[in-house]
Amino acid sequence: MTTLERHPMIPVAPPSLIENFYTPEEISAIFSVIRENGPWRLILAHHFSFTEEYLAISGGKNRKPDAQLSDFVAPVFRGFFGNAGVVFHPELHDIYFGRKLLDTARGLHGAKYGMAHDLFFNLCGPSHSFDAGHFDTGSFRGMGLFNTPVWLLAIMSKSGLFDEWEVKTAQVLTYFYNSDIDGGFTYWPDGPDENPHRLAAPFWNTAFLTDNSRMYHRREANGPKDQRDYPGLDITSELHATPDDEWSIRNGSKEISRFGDADMRVLVHYTALLFDDLTDVRRFQDHTDDLTSEKVFGMLIDDMRSKGALVEEPSDPMTDTAFIAQLTEFYKMAPSRYPSEAPLDVRS
Repeated sequence: MTTLERHPMIPVAPPSLIENFYTPEEISAIFSVIRENGPWRLILAHHFSFTEEYLAISGGKNRKPDAQLSDFVAPVFRGFFGNAGVVFHPELHDIYFGRKLLDTARGLHGAKYGMAHDLFFNLCGPSHSFDAGHFDTGSFRGMGLFNTPVWLLAIMSKSGLFDEWEVKTAQVLTYFYNSDIDGGFTYWPDGPDENPHRLAAPFWNTAFLTDNSRMYHRREANGPKDQRDYPGLDITSELHATPDDEWSIRNGSKEISRFGDADMRVLVHYTALLFDDLTDVRRFQDHTDDLTSEKVFGMLIDDMRSKGALVEEPSDPMTDTAFIAQLTEFYKMAPSRYPSEAPLDVRS
């Protein structure tokens, strides 16, 4: 990359802060849905069917023999309020389809048109954060989570080769954590090689307008340090609301941990797909300029070879583990600097 080229993981604009984003009535509706419609699964369980599948791609098998899932996965649970233009809870219809979220998102890119994509929440109690920094999955015309594995979408974003086909997105992230025991948000608006910024807790109904598909970011550890371990955590663990207004993490009928609202950290996450004009909209809707996996792999191979890499033509690039490993290594990037107040939390 020359000094004149823009790093692919720099957002279109730095995040902006919006206090008191949701109305009291909207907050009540959101939290009622969360409490009344569980149990909720781990974020990990939304992407992997069993623990060994996750370990195979995470490096977990290289950890100490007696390592447990809780040694490198935080108990963060996720539920969807709406996705791909469908709201799952009627009481949140006006939030998901409302102008407030969409108009706020459109403002990031100055886009004329947009559509609600997803609205979900992440919820955790006291916990470590083993996240070294990540960016949200991008979307490209013809290729997205509906037909493309996460690892390939990440490589496409990091390569910078497919900006012409990228569907612009913006996120409105609204945080609820009424405690000052850690729990902040780290982000790298100048690229993963530069110094991070952070939003420190406490915050409540504090929204961030951001371009998370182009910006590394992470949740920081939160809650009392002596309550952050979950020895029994499993990919099948679920979060249940209790009648006494607490939260219970259970493996089946067995409770492995419990926490109260005072230690609860919640993120409400909204993403919109954005379009500059009607030509941009129609290109997306009519699929007149879509990527294909064949084109993507061809461009990636050409790029690697042009930069001196020896690449054997894979017979099935989607499943060739050696080729996938080569792609991952060639386009690897990650933050290396962390706030002194919130260093990287890792275990062997």
